[in-house]
Amino acid sequence: MSEEAAGRRFADHHRVGAADVAADGGAHVFAIARWLQETAFADGLDSGFGSEAFWIIRRLRLEIARLPVFPELLEVTTWCSGKAKSVAERTSTIRGDAGADVTAEAIWVHVDPETRLPARLPEEFERIYGPSAAGRKARASLRHPPEPPTDAERLEWWFGESAIDLAGHVSNLWYWQPAEEFLGLPAAPADNGVPEPIVLEAEFRSGIGHGLATVHRAGRMLWISAPDGTVAGTLAVVHPRA
Repeated sequence: MSEEAAGRRFADHHRVGAADVAADGGAHVFAIARWLQETAFADGLDSGFGSEAFWIIRRLRLEIARLPVFPELLEVTTWCSGKAKSVAERTSTIRGDAGADVTAEAIWVHVDPETRLPARLPEEFERIYGPSAAGRKARASLRHPPEPPTDAERLEWWFGESAIDLAGHVSNLWYWQPAEEFLGLPAAPADNGVPEPIVLEAEFRSGIGHGLATVHRAGRMLWISAPDGTVAGTLAVVHPRA
C-alpha cells in the first residue's frame, strides 16, 4: 500500500491501554480496528464532513509489520486514497513510539441514513477529500468466496447485546474476536527481533444481530453467518498462509 498522498491528511493519537491488549502485551486486532474507526470519525468532525454522514464498511485490509504494545503511544494518520460514485477508500497508518507499524486500507460505502441504500458522494466530500484521492478509483467489490466450502469446520460464536452499534447490528470491530479465537492472530513482537509481517482481511456482506452466530472455518479463513445461514462477514489471514 502506498503512503504517498497529496491533499488532506489527518492525524490523531491513542495510548495503548490495558483493555486493548492480550496477556503478552500485544494489541488485539479489534483495538486496532477501533483506533482506525475513531480516527476516521475525528477526521470527519474536524473537516466538517462527518457528523451527518452515514457510512458502512465493506472491506478492511491490515498489514501489520509490528503490533502495537502496552503502553505505547500511537499516531494514526489517515487520508482518502480513492473514491467512486458512492464509495470512498481510506488509507491509514499507525506508528508508535515503541515501533508499532500498521497500514490499513478500508472501503466505505456512503449510504442514505433513512433507506440504508448507497448514496452519491456530495460535492462537499469532493472539495475536502477529492485532492488526496487524486483520481484513483475505489472499488467496493468483494474478493472472498461468498460461501464456505462444504467440508468447512462448523463452530459457534455468541455476540452479546453490547456488540450492537448505532446501525443496529454487530459492530465490525467485534468480528475480530472470533478471528482471534479461531485463526490465531498476531502476538506481541519478540524481544529478539521483529516478527514476520502479517496481512489480514475482513469483508462485510450484511448485518448480523446479537445472539448465536455460526462460524465456518476452512484453512485460514472464517465465514460468520446469521442463524438463517446468511453470511454476514468473512475474515482471512492472507499472509503468512500457515
